[in-house]
Amino acid sequence: SHILNYPQRPIVTTRFKKYTDVDKLPYGINAIVAIASYGGYNQEDAVLINKSSVDRGMFKSLYFRSYQDEETNSRGEKVYFGNPLLEKNVQKLNVGKYEKLDDNGFIKEGEYVTDKDIIVSKCEKSSINGEEITKISGKRMNFGTSGIVDKVAVTKNADGLRNCKVRVRKEKIPGVGDKFASRCGQKGMCGLVLEQEEMPFTKDGIVPDIIINP
Repeated sequence: SHILNYPQRPIVTTRFKKYTDVDKLPYGINAIVAIASYGGYNQEDAVLINKSSVDRGMFKSLYFRSYQDEETNSRGEKVYFGNPLLEKNVQKLNVGKYEKLDDNGFIKEGEYVTDKDIIVSKCEKSSINGEEITKISGKRMNFGTSGIVDKVAVTKNADGLRNCKVRVRKEKIPGVGDKFASRCGQKGMCGLVLEQEEMPFTKDGIVPDIIINP
């Protein structure tokens, strides 16, 4: 899910909006928009963004992604959550970093994780030539993603097997290549993030948040 940090209700609206409850679920920012050809970085449908506005929180959002894993018990062989660093005779089935797990094999809340970190680790004991070996498998995040572990929830089902859900939080800061749109759907890509002192201003000193091309 995407959650905007500072959503605002539109200043200009229609009488119909109060019946559809759109004003109770704000999903945009009331930005100061200039219409100008300003340099070459807002050609066609590109837009220029004021860096100071971004620093103050304009269009900043949080992106949440959840992952899930569960213990299994098939043919009497239980696959359970556990930390491989505490097990003996370990055989790892997939490569990854297990150092950020707690004693139960779960990632700790508040940890920064990448796609190389294991977020949930599972163990399975088996016997090979009379020797007990612990097979380790771990769950990782999607390739190319990263973030901070926001919440770890562990529950039990009727059979006593545990289920783990991990929610990862990523802060999204507006930048070059991000897509923006007006409330009526005029879309544009950010071509450049400009310092406030490099932006144009009115005779009253008003500096725009966004510059779109006429």
